[in-house]
Amino acid sequence: MKVAGAIIAGGPAKRLGGVAKPFLKVGGRTIAERQLELLRRAALVRVFVVANDPAPWAALGVDVVPDLVGGAGPLGGIHAALTAADGCDAVVCLAGDLPFVRVDLLATLRDRAPWADAVAPRSARGIEPLCARYARALQPAVDAAVRAGQLAVHEMLEQRAVDWIAEGELAALDPDGRSFFNVNTPDDLARADAMAAGEPGPRP
Repeated sequence: MKVAGAIIAGGPAKRLGGVAKPFLKVGGRTIAERQLELLRRAALVRVFVVANDPAPWAALGVDVVPDLVGGAGPLGGIHAALTAADGCDAVVCLAGDLPFVRVDLLATLRDRAPWADAVAPRSARGIEPLCARYARALQPAVDAAVRAGQLAVHEMLEQRAVDWIAEGELAALDPDGRSFFNVNTPDDLARADAMAAGEPGPRP
């Protein structure tokens, strides 16, 4: 199975000075740099970014594709990723504000349940639709949903054959519980920087 990886960059973060979240620095490196290294270490066949402004990404040597339907939120990013992932069987979609995703988790998303329409973590806090794998065969259905304004990812997943990674397995894949820590506010950014200070060696 050929699986790509896509960073869903999102728009400017108003609570963080209007900087695109992937270009916030955590532990001296941007989230974008950390995520690109993680996705490449996870041996995905192609890594690209969904973003409407390609300029900030130019120095990182990564392909950038735009949203195809504006204002469609996370499902719009998944839609663009699925459309761009031609030649692949599936794409792992990763929100651009997650600095600490574990490679073990990404590898599990890559390899698990080849039959599934999607593979997604689900814990007590809910599902993680932007740290999940989507089959490219979903593209027509996602395209129709986005163009109809039906943008709730969880509703789309409830209608599909999803292999859920449950809380017990998540604990083994992500023992420090940091994979889904996202940076939304200045306080989050300060916490992320403090967390990064305790990271071992060169590992992101």
